[in-house]
Amino acid sequence: MVALAPVWSGWARRRNAGRKTSPDFRALVGERGWAELPLAVRARFAHDAERTYPGAMTVRATAYGQLLAQVCRLIGTPLAPWTGEAVPVSVRVWLDTAGALVWDRTYRFAGRAPLLVSSRKVCDRAGALMEIARGGLGMRLTTTVEGGVLRFRSTHYFWSALGLRLPIPIWLTPGGADVIHRDEGCGRFTFAIRFVHPLFGETIFQSGVFEDPS
Repeated sequence: MVALAPVWSGWARRRNAGRKTSPDFRALVGERGWAELPLAVRARFAHDAERTYPGAMTVRATAYGQLLAQVCRLIGTPLAPWTGEAVPVSVRVWLDTAGALVWDRTYRFAGRAPLLVSSRKVCDRAGALMEIARGGLGMRLTTTVEGGVLRFRSTHYFWSALGLRLPIPIWLTPGGADVIHRDEGCGRFTFAIRFVHPLFGETIFQSGVFEDPS
């Protein structure tokens, strides 16, 4: 399965050649939602330049969440496989040559080598937002603005490889994802992600405060 990652990546570049796939967050949330967002959030999601945001996160997971995260190391490590408090994390956001918005999250767990969790945000031909990790594991997302907070929620999971997009049952995943970006003022923001499984409840939770690059 690991060997499919470069094949999938190459196919994605060929498929997306000649058309824009980077997400337009203003269009996704609509003019009313975009106007509700703080100016700092709008600037961060304009993705007009590469940026790296330093911060630290609480990383928690149940036994089921940790098991899934360890198994997923076979297909590109889409989830942090360890837990910790005040874990240093840096988030690098940049556009790849296919126009996808890449989020590279580097975790520095105590006593371990730096861990890279990378995913690409793209819009499909219908304009729906998708986030796809290395190895092809992906989820389709809705995007809303709620009380000035930018929010992403998963609607379903899939595995993308060799031109196919295969659905994954929710019970084989960590559960529905709920992601927030909340501005805290003074160049700081909270990023949090929570997965809730239909049978096992909350399986993974991560939350941290990050800073705009100086």
